[in-house]
Parts: sequence; structure tokens; C-alpha cells
Amino acid sequence: MANWLWPTALLLAALLDLPAAQAGTSICNDTEALHQLAVTLRADGRWVVKGWQQLIPGACAEPVPEGYQGRFFYFRAESPGYRFRDDSVRFCTGQGRFRIEDGSDCSTQGYAEQGFAKAVTGPDQQQILLSTRSKPERRKAAVAAAGDGHDATEDEFHYAAEVVFQGCEQQKSPGAVTCRFVGGGMEIGAVGKVRISDPVFTFLLGLVRGTPLAIDGEIVTRFGSFAELDLHSVTPRSPNRFDKMLQHMQGEWRSVQNPKDRIVISGAVRQVRYGGRQMTPEFITIQQSCRGMEFSGDFLMAWDRQSGTRLCYRIKSLTGDGMTLIYMPRGTRLDYERVPGG
Repeated sequence: MANWLWPTALLLAALLDLPAAQAGTSICNDTEALHQLAVTLRADGRWVVKGWQQLIPGACAEPVPEGYQGRFFYFRAESPGYRFRDDSVRFCTGQGRFRIEDGSDCSTQGYAEQGFAKAVTGPDQQQILLSTRSKPERRKAAVAAAGDGHDATEDEFHYAAEVVFQGCEQQKSPGAVTCRFVGGGMEIGAVGKVRISDPVFTFLLGLVRGTPLAIDGEIVTRFGSFAELDLHSVTPRSPNRFDKMLQHMQGEWRSVQNPKDRIVISGAVRQVRYGGRQMTPEFITIQQSCRGMEFSGDFLMAWDRQSGTRLCYRIKSLTGDGMTLIYMPRGTRLDYERVPGG
């Protein structure tokens, strides 16, 4: 990134090609390090990412132009030795000064895909302090918990849970992989290296999707039903009753009421297909409760990361050839039959 130095927030806003707001949201660098800032705003119906601009210690930037109609904007700040806590909303970024419209294919155009933090716009003046998002990697001090307004200690970011393994993907960087898990109504992602000194990810690459695991680590980012984990350990576990039910659901199912309606369950992901058209994949878990409703039984909970909508079904019956779900709370009965070979 280019080493520019802009002494005032006004110059920074000018370089972002955005007029400074009179009394809007400002991003202030209250850390001890120089940061590079990128901002994503809505323009002509599309998200546009602009960066990188320097934000020196003590300086503030006002990235939202006067008259901006969007309710939200996104930003990312980087500095060597610091880790940025994003909200798992990803946009393309480039080197030096750049302007990228959302929808670009990051990898084919030489861009990097990085996580951004979400911020709410408003008529009243408000400040976003970089220290709430950018932390020195050598220090694990208390940070502001996203969305709840209280101070969180290091212990609150410890995460240990029983999950279902959802597979790993090789990244462009040599040896880098991203592995995913589903458990407790959340999707969990972990990024690491395949190397002899750290066998965790080497072990994960040899697992089959749907394998029951116990994981332990530290939450780096949490947004809605998604969390990014600094993974410390992975332990195989014996399948419990819910694991066995989920394994029994694997494969393709066809609706008895409407044969055009089909679902495919792979690991802890459900893909709904209607008349050949694929809907947004949903993550699923099987549990004993249904969003606090006073019902007894076993329930299938489904949700997707994009909308955050959660659907709950009581599992009335499950056999090798058939499955009956009751959509809650309406009580709608949904009968499925297994597709041969599915």
C-alpha cells in the first residue's frame, strides 16, 4: 500500500471522492498506529469500495457524504501487527488507491476479498473508534462486544462446542485452508495452514463432511449466526442421537404433496430445489427446542446467512424411506420420500 500522509480528515474525505458530512458518522484512529482505511458505500444501486487512504493516530475521517440515503456503510482498516474484527461481510480490495464496484470477480481481476465491518448511518454525529475493531495481535485486552454495548473480556471469546464438520477448501496461498462447521444454531469458519507443526488442519482435510467433532478456540469475529474462530483443537466424538438423525437425513428427498419440491441434505446444509431451481443453501441443526416455543419433541432448525431467517420444523417421523416434518408454529404437515439413489 502506498505510504501517503494526510494530516486532516478533510483531505482523507477528498481522496475518497466523498464530500465531508456536516454532522455525520466519523471514523477516528484512537490507536497508536497508522492505519489504512477502505470504505464501502451504496451508489446508483450498487456497493462501491474505495481505498486505501491513511488515517494517522488521532485523526478522524468522515466517509459518509451529506445526503447519503443508505442506512448502512462498511469499512475496513489495516495496520501491520493489528487484527481487524470484521462482520463477515466481504468485498474486493486492491493495492494502493482503488475503486471497485461490488459484483467484480475478485480473484480473476487480481483483487483480494476481505471482511468489512458494518456501520449504521444517521443524522446525529457519532464516532467509530478504530480500537473497537483493530487490535494489536500481541495483546488480548478487553474489547467492545459487537452489537450489545458492553465490555467483553477475553474469556467471553472462548468457544467450545459440539459441531458437525462441513468440509475444507484450499485457498490460493500455499497450504492455506478454510474449514467450516455447523453447531448450536451457528455456522463457524476457521482459517489455517496445513503444516507439520500445526496438525489440526491437516487432520481436518482427511475428514468426511458430516463427521461429528468437538472444537475449541477463540472467536475472532461474530456477526448474526456466523462466527470466525481461531481454532485451537479438534477432537472426534461419538455421534449423539441428533447426529444419528442428521446422518439418517443425508441425501435427496421429494415432497409427497408437490413432487417439484425437493431437498438435498449434505452434512449440515440443506439445499431446496423447486422445479429445477435452486434456492439459497440453508444450514441445519437438530435440537430439542424450537425458538423458545412450548413444544416437546425433536426439531430441525434451518437458517441462511444472507437473510438470517430461521425456520423451525418438528420431526414427526423419520425412516429410511420417508420423513414427515411439521412447520412450526403453523402446524403445516410436510411429507417427503427418499429419492432412489439420492
